[in-house]
Amino acid sequence: MSLLLDTDSCIHVLRGRPEAIARLRQHAPGECHVSSITEFELFQGAARAPEERREEERIKVTAFLAQITILPFDSACARRAALINAALLSAGTPIGILDVLIGATALEMGWTLITSNAKDFSRIDGLAIESWR
Repeated sequence: MSLLLDTDSCIHVLRGRPEAIARLRQHAPGECHVSSITEFELFQGAARAPEERREEERIKVTAFLAQITILPFDSACARRAALINAALLSAGTPIGILDVLIGATALEMGWTLITSNAKDFSRIDGLAIESWR
């Protein structure tokens, strides 16, 4: 079973939350992936940390991502995201655009998205979600 970790799930692991770490350890290394969108969000978070902690946070993110496959956001994901976002906007139920991109990646791959943000991601039709919290 392959899984796509949302940014919040990665943050739970990086912060040492026992439940997230335990769930991650239940999966073989090749089963868990992140989108390049999540990679961006994690490094942006590290860059926005207080100056005295930025380097430490960057090192933690780098070490974490070195153990996980990073999926590029490709043309197929872009097309899927466009359809998802158009549907959400038409329904008057938009979510953050980065969440649309991550959700589209999970759908395109046919994988379950691991997230604590069921409120937003549940608006994407057909997206399987699971929480590790």
